[in-house]
Amino acid sequence: MIAPAGGAGLPSRHDHIVAPLDPSRRPGAGAGGGRYASVVRQSDGLSSVSHALQVLLLFREHRSLRVHQVSQLLGLPRSTAHRLMSVLQAHRFVVQERSRGPYRIGPALINVGLAALQGIDIRRAAQPILQALREEVRETVSLTVLEGDRVRFLESIEGPEDVRVSSRLGQSRPAHCTAAGKVLLAWLPRHELERLYPKQELPAATPGSITSLEALERELETVRARGYATNFEESTPGLHAIAVTVPGPDGRPAAAIAISAPASRLPRKRVPEMVAAARRAAARVEQAICRTA
Repeated sequence: MIAPAGGAGLPSRHDHIVAPLDPSRRPGAGAGGGRYASVVRQSDGLSSVSHALQVLLLFREHRSLRVHQVSQLLGLPRSTAHRLMSVLQAHRFVVQERSRGPYRIGPALINVGLAALQGIDIRRAAQPILQALREEVRETVSLTVLEGDRVRFLESIEGPEDVRVSSRLGQSRPAHCTAAGKVLLAWLPRHELERLYPKQELPAATPGSITSLEALERELETVRARGYATNFEESTPGLHAIAVTVPGPDGRPAAAIAISAPASRLPRKRVPEMVAAARRAAARVEQAICRTA
């Protein structure tokens, strides 16, 4: 959203996390039980804690879950599955939007994930660098990470201009509609991309959004070739953005840095300038997190 100085953006809807399942750890279907029964039954006398952890792992490839799904997937009695979900809900690891509705990932689990990311202090390391980048380009700058088919904004600093892109701190957006999301998706293996987007059709945020997996794959090829991603009114009308990756200690992207601006201030001819600035900032963040890793 583009907001005037001092103005507040529209409240965002509550977004949820879906993370890809690591194929090397993908459980197979067990005999006489649910799809994940073989994992649960690998040893006798698994505790309720183990069952609860298995429930949380299901959210790696399910946006929401009902009790009967947990029962089927883990090969557990429905009464046991119901008790597990009730305990997880009490501790805010899952939330239920309405009575008898599906369960989704809750704030406690999100906080655990963010704490893990902060184990390499990426947000703290990036803050002064993002602030300097904001002063250099005079536009809104953000630090994001990929969470399934969405990107979450770990940090977002608004630009100083009167008309500017508002902060998205803590929010999430569909990855295929954002520059930061596309630059991170470009690093995923094809099988992971297909797991995140099992359908050919993709939801559109604006008339400029990518709406098919085929078109997204073509776009990601371009992103890989040039090393950065763009967003020309694909997520929000009147907003343009660019993004580059921040490599982590293992060489894979730990996050992305994005610069967002009103379309009139970030025309295509300014993209190389903005990309160069973002790359310099990303290199500084990489150095900072590698020192603390």
